[in-house]
This record gives sequence, structure tokens and C-alpha cells, in this order.
Amino acid sequence: MEYDVVIVGAGPAGLAAAIRLKQLSPDMSVCLLEKGSEVGAHILSGAVVDPIALNELIPDWKEKGAP
Repeated sequence: MEYDVVIVGAGPAGLAAAIRLKQLSPDMSVCLLEKGSEVGAHILSGAVVDPIALNELIPDWKEKGAP
């Protein structure tokens, strides 16, 4: 199989990239690869999670070495 573009990861950035590419060039073939069982299976992303919420969910997250 050949594709014009292969995007690895169907998270927010991967989905946005795939959608935008198809908007700009509908004839372009785009393959979107996701390791999860389905798109959205992994819902925690540092890009979309407000770290303030972690204080309530995991009060000692900083002490545990989370970035």
C-alpha cells in the first residue's frame, strides 16, 4: 500500500493534521495509524489536559516525578 502521507497517532494533533490535509487536498491519500483499540481510547494527553486538575486527582503527582 502506498500513501501520500502517513500520520502516526490518532490523538488531537494527528486527527487535526489528517483533517487539515484532506481539506487542503481532497485527492491526497492519508493513512492514520493508532495503537489504541479505537480512536480516543487513550484520552489523557499533556496537550489537552489542564494540569490543575491533576492536583485534585493525584495530589502528589509532582513528588512522584511526573513531568
